[in-house]
Amino acid sequence: MSSLNPKLEGLPRHAAFASAPESLRRPLPPAAKYPLKALGSLLGGAAQRLHSVVQAPAGLCGQAILAAASLAAQSNADVSISGNAEPLSLWHLTIGASGERKSAVDQWALRAHLDIERGRTDAHRLAMASYEAELTAYKAATRAAERKKDATAIRGALRDLGAPPEAPLQPWLIASDPTMEGLHKVFQGGGPAIGLFNDDAGDFLGGYAMNNENRTKSAAGLSKLWDDGRFDRVRAGDGASKHCGRRLALHLMMQPIIAESVLSDDLLIGQGFLSRCLLAWPASSIGTRKYLDVDLRSDPDLVRYWARMRDLVEAPPRLRYGTRNELEPRALTLTPRAMAYWIEVKDTIERAMLGDYSGIHAWASKGGSQVARIAGVLTLVEDPDADVIELDAIERATEIVTYHLDEAARIVGTSSAPTKIKHAELLLRWCWETGRTLLYSSDALRNGPNAIRTADVFTAAVEQLESAGWAARVNGGLVLDGKHRARVWRIRPESDA
Repeated sequence: MSSLNPKLEGLPRHAAFASAPESLRRPLPPAAKYPLKALGSLLGGAAQRLHSVVQAPAGLCGQAILAAASLAAQSNADVSISGNAEPLSLWHLTIGASGERKSAVDQWALRAHLDIERGRTDAHRLAMASYEAELTAYKAATRAAERKKDATAIRGALRDLGAPPEAPLQPWLIASDPTMEGLHKVFQGGGPAIGLFNDDAGDFLGGYAMNNENRTKSAAGLSKLWDDGRFDRVRAGDGASKHCGRRLALHLMMQPIIAESVLSDDLLIGQGFLSRCLLAWPASSIGTRKYLDVDLRSDPDLVRYWARMRDLVEAPPRLRYGTRNELEPRALTLTPRAMAYWIEVKDTIERAMLGDYSGIHAWASKGGSQVARIAGVLTLVEDPDADVIELDAIERATEIVTYHLDEAARIVGTSSAPTKIKHAELLLRWCWETGRTLLYSSDALRNGPNAIRTADVFTAAVEQLESAGWAARVNGGLVLDGKHRARVWRIRPESDA
């Protein structure tokens, strides 16, 4: 096609670009530095080693380590403030391009958790074999009891048998792509605390649980778990039930193109799912890395971190009396100095909602809760038997939450571009990817991206490109692909970006 490699000789002068192009949207400001030191010596040391050896961005390493610590600690305690309980469940959302080594960082951060899950799976297999044998014997004894001559004898025999054996709890600690129904079933028949961790969250966010039909239900159900660990199930097939005392930690890693769609989703923002997430989009480290021949399996900082994660995960949780998997965690309270500082921080964030955080009310309104939760996690990691949160933990948690609120303010406004801007970017990217330096309307309507294959959408998109200097109208048109085309635009090359 002549439009792919056109000859530009004789192109009218009015089609030349007179000035440099402008950005179609506000450029993303530079990322701030993640406060690794605020994580403390144990978590911060582990995150620093991953940053130094894996050479992933520091923010990615910090997010992965803190999320894993939340998964380990969330069964053990809640933070109690003015009579309100704040679970230690933290939700993280980390943005990074392909090649940022998200998977590698996640595997190291969750190494102890995955080892424990594998051990539980092996034990569960043996326990199921024993349970099935006991259940078979119980059913046989029940049938024998029911064959007795009179009702009194039957009742007595069944009473002597007692309750049927209970199936062993499922061993799962981490899920990557659950539906809400699947997550609820895991909570019903498994442990009371799990993690939703996915190093390529496009699978989850684009999957069944988050499709157009289920997004509202899933987002609302997940948010209830973050708030207080409750959910209910009302189904025609298996009846109705309410469940309390569950905990869900979460870490979703995603590529920028997925994040742009997610962070501009009014439903996920308005419903509250996204505002419960600690956002981070750290600066890329791609192109600056040199291979290091280091075996992290014996690294002292990581060995200490993994040992503490095992201690926390394997600590017997405090359960509500008479239940197998309903948590009733002990309370972590704040010392007077820590409480006074927390109140000051919460009030400061509230005032900032009229200023720096005016565009992220949903995130800022949860800032106080996030400070308390992070401080609780830091406290238990450093002292698993602690009953109080000291001032130092609140101060460090505040530094971390301030980073995340600043990230939300930096990222969310940039990601939430109007649809016509997104269409313009899509059209421009299509021209670059297909080598089109000349664009005409019927070609775009026939061969362009699906989203712009209507006249109104195309016209709005190309007008955006014109106004920003990325396209210039060729007055009078040109002969392209064997025909005179009335609506033709010259497209700037990608090198001008």
